[in-house]
Amino acid sequence: MDTGIDKNWLKLDLQKALEAATVPDCSFEGCSRCGVCGTDFGHNVVVDALPIPAFAGEFVPNTERKQRFRVWFGKVGDMALVGHLDLLRLFDRVVRRADLPISFTGGFHPNPRISVANALPLGVTSTGEIADFELTESIDLDVFREKLAATLPENIPIYRVESIDLKAPSASQLLEAAEYMITVAATGSLAENPELEGENSAPVCVAADANWEAWVRTIVQTEAFWRVHTTKSGKTQDVNLRDRLHKLELVEQQPETSANGGKSESIAVLRYTGSCRSDGNLLKPEHLVFMLEQVSQQEIQLVQVQRSQLILSYG
Repeated sequence: MDTGIDKNWLKLDLQKALEAATVPDCSFEGCSRCGVCGTDFGHNVVVDALPIPAFAGEFVPNTERKQRFRVWFGKVGDMALVGHLDLLRLFDRVVRRADLPISFTGGFHPNPRISVANALPLGVTSTGEIADFELTESIDLDVFREKLAATLPENIPIYRVESIDLKAPSASQLLEAAEYMITVAATGSLAENPELEGENSAPVCVAADANWEAWVRTIVQTEAFWRVHTTKSGKTQDVNLRDRLHKLELVEQQPETSANGGKSESIAVLRYTGSCRSDGNLLKPEHLVFMLEQVSQQEIQLVQVQRSQLILSYG
């Protein structure tokens, strides 16, 4: 295959490469006479290199704090697959593209002063997330909302924006509880199969009638649901999950349907309000599933989770 480059030039260039020699760029240093340039291909055009700009110093972030906004927003649709850290990066890019004068923290690793009240688990949708934005300049609230909404993806809608005092506690400090809408399915109670005995016997799922109203009422009337909690340091402690449940109600119940494998299941939609504090005192949807399994003695599957709102305590 003839590339148009002179073979002797290729040999010489290979020798220079083996010697790790620096070969000047023919775009700036003149023709290297490789044989490519000609009447058919075109002649080499040498351009002057751009001057190297003077060093203006390291980036110094603006740490002034002139205004603070609290934003209520949602994560719906495909944005449920965006994790918490990716959401913070998204907000960082959004305020840059919207040309908002965001304030930065100090130190060796400056970050924009954007504080999300509580990290939403991956795969969970929400219509009640809260974030605080601190700015270096005072701007109109409507202008801030318009610029932010115009740059955010459509699956992150903005519901409300408020201007708050710079010395006011953050949303994470005021966070007290959270309201969830969860869809759960009862697939049946676990029982031993009498036909399978011996070493390879396994539990099978036997369908049973689901009584969601009675289960919800039992949970509300029960004083304690104890569960072992393991801390990050590896210590274990008994936690009463009932103390963290503030409110529970049955929203909708669907008739029993046949699932995969011919196993019947009953689906219900529940609304609950539970603790959601920054000190780790929180009630996860998995905890409510645990309580349902305790009162029903059935296998309960968590089908869908949506956080309706975050509740702040101003008292």
